Amino acid sequence: MAYRQYTKCISVDDYQAQIWNMGPGIVAAAAIAIVILMVGGAIVPALAVAVLLAVIAYCRWWLYGRLICLGKEVCALGWVITVETPDKKSGLDKFDTDYSVNLCLAPFNLGATQAQVEVEPVQGWLVKETDAIKNSVHPTLDFAGLTAKLYQNQVDTTSFHAEFEGGGVYDLYLACLAALPFAGAAAAVCSIPVFGWIACAILGAIAAILVLVGIIAGLNDYGSPSDVDPSLGNEIHQNDPTGRGADILFVRGEWVYDSAHEGWNECHPIRHCQRVGTWNGSWEMTADAVTAWCDAVSRANDPGTVTNQQQPENQWQIHPVIDGCTPQRDANPPR
Repeated sequence: MAYRQYTKCISVDDYQAQIWNMGPGIVAAAAIAIVILMVGGAIVPALAVAVLLAVIAYCRWWLYGRLICLGKEVCALGWVITVETPDKKSGLDKFDTDYSVNLCLAPFNLGATQAQVEVEPVQGWLVKETDAIKNSVHPTLDFAGLTAKLYQNQVDTTSFHAEFEGGGVYDLYLACLAALPFAGAAAAVCSIPVFGWIACAILGAIAAILVLVGIIAGLNDYGSPSDVDPSLGNEIHQNDPTGRGADILFVRGEWVYDSAHEGWNECHPIRHCQRVGTWNGSWEMTADAVTAWCDAVSRANDPGTVTNQQQPENQWQIHPVIDGCTPQRDANPPR
């Protein structure tokens, strides 16, 4: 099953003028809404238009303006310190329906600090502040790194954040876009006596229904590990007081800086994920294993490999060495 992706990262230079990431269309719509308010005098419908525009602008920033591309797709190998599932979120945060994991990268254990991890040669650079962010003139692009606690009594451990995307914010965004023309039309006709009032009520009701459908759909559009690979199921295991081991995961995906938090690098979205072991308190594989995993996954996803897998001679159920079959060959090959 293919991964899901609704977000798009932007360059750090584009982030400097992120107001335009909201889109010229949003700015134009805001101007139209003001004109409608002044000419039509329809206060309540115009407020609905303003609210929709604000939600649309926020959704566009969340989807297309907050993540900064760090240049490439990356691989990571680590054990799961904590899991952040969509159903455990509250308030407006519930629209963030991504399923997230915080990984302690190989070869580290509990208590690893930012300073220790970022100098490790194989994976440390994943959590280290990049020059693009460090040299940015934008005042909000700070960098703190991410730490996670296994339990209340455990020390902070430097972590690499990775997310399976859900569609919550995207669903809300589409619903508000669909509702905006109806809300705008309602504001335009609401000042017309009788007929306009009726039309205003109908158009306003349609806009409200569209938004309500979007809210319901978004709140239930959860991201899940199974979106990437059904064999992962809907749950990633973390360590617990009973001694159950955490999953050791290999993940691959887009490497980004998330400006919506204190400042850290992450894998967003996860495009490939495999459960490769169980954490029992110490590493039985070295950090170099990530190189082998990354190379193998790259070869498996190479277009040439995929093309070869579709050839008729490779569409066997039992290996040819076992069943004795050989590929059919043209009796009169071209010369």
